[in-house]
Amino acid sequence: MPLIYLLIVVVALLLAVGRYKVHPLIALLMSGLTLGCLCGVGAAVTVDLLMQGFADTLKWIAVVMVFGAIIGEITSETGGAQRIAAAAVRIAGPKHVCPAMGVTGYIVSIPVFVDIAYIMMCTVTTAVARRSGRSVLSVGLSLAAGLTATHALMPPTPGPLAVAGILDASLGRVIVINAVVAFCAMSAGVWWAATVGGRVSLASDPSNGDSRRADGAPDPSSGTRNDQQDHVQDVNGQDVNASIPWSALLPIVVPLVLISVRSFLPVLDDASSGASLLAWSVGAFEVLGLPLVALTIGVALAMLQYGRDFSMARLAAATERGIEKSAAVIMITGAGGAFGHVIKNAGVTEWIAQAAPMLGTLGWLLPFFLAAIFTTATGSITVSMVTTAGVVAPLVASIGVSPEMAAALIGSGAFCVFHVNSSFFWLLNRLHDAPPAVLLRTYTTQSLCMGLGGLAAVGLMRLCGLR
Repeated sequence: MPLIYLLIVVVALLLAVGRYKVHPLIALLMSGLTLGCLCGVGAAVTVDLLMQGFADTLKWIAVVMVFGAIIGEITSETGGAQRIAAAAVRIAGPKHVCPAMGVTGYIVSIPVFVDIAYIMMCTVTTAVARRSGRSVLSVGLSLAAGLTATHALMPPTPGPLAVAGILDASLGRVIVINAVVAFCAMSAGVWWAATVGGRVSLASDPSNGDSRRADGAPDPSSGTRNDQQDHVQDVNGQDVNASIPWSALLPIVVPLVLISVRSFLPVLDDASSGASLLAWSVGAFEVLGLPLVALTIGVALAMLQYGRDFSMARLAAATERGIEKSAAVIMITGAGGAFGHVIKNAGVTEWIAQAAPMLGTLGWLLPFFLAAIFTTATGSITVSMVTTAGVVAPLVASIGVSPEMAAALIGSGAFCVFHVNSSFFWLLNRLHDAPPAVLLRTYTTQSLCMGLGGLAAVGLMRLCGLR
């Protein structure tokens, strides 16, 4: 019976969030309370379980999420994303602008939220499309592929970070595995954007001579080749084509490297017994690779982007914005962990363990399909991932995957599929005058292609013996 109760509660949760627009925080907590009562745990004990699960989930990731948001705010404010885009396109050349924009999105979306990053990059996207002769939609969807890939899979983005915390996965292993899966998903999305999106011509395409947006206002990226295409400027008025944007890249790359290296320290520790220098290095990375320490270093490096304009007031303002933007995600993450803790302690896992043989060899696909269902219903990657992780966390051992592989499967499933209930769907509609029917044929199908690309990457890892 507990398994049946879980199915009923999950369906009710899906309807509450997807159809009736109940806030995920309320829906998750009410679902946990309902499940506990149905399974005979009792209301008082269930509330204690919810609070314990909430606290255990957030005890180490809440501050990390805030620090990641602060890095994103500084990068957004200083135009770092635009400098990264210009460098990628300059290195790749005009014939490879779609992969270049995909890689740009892959990097930029690690600290910056998808919607914000795309709005920041809209001027660059249109300028790149004009310079290369490609359609705006193909270039824009390529950027969206990279943005979405790391948003769903790469910490310290809130969704993947929350999933790692709920599943109690090694953050270093999650970064290494998900970096590969995200790249495969991005590649699938870029291929789809270049082949399918490239066949679609919009009224706002530079080749059509239309430099007006859907609201009738002039497109800020319109203009001559000399003043716009070759000299796109960031928010500080600096030419984004000037040099490789190390100040924008370091706050993103350094924390990821530190956290990833720390995950391999057990191997190095065995070899460092007789080497004092190596032993010292292992000890240093043991501290520097802690997520909180690594992200603190990332914030310090991000401050370099201010240059001579740095002031404590600007840093305080960026910190305040980071706290505001991450607060809702932190609360939803805690609620997802609380729901999962109730599932774990309500007797459901024992029933799942007994039913696991019925799943056969396809049980490992459960996290993928469950995340896909929630994304299709809610249109939110973060809500889908946190909710799925809460359901899957107690079942990981039963379905034969490691917590890290489960995180990759959840992230891949969270791509499938975006349609009219996604805020980004309407962002593309507004910025590029793209009709909904066109976006359903291109953006929605691209999200499915990305999900399958990520799933294929996880499947290949399993074939290679990685669990």
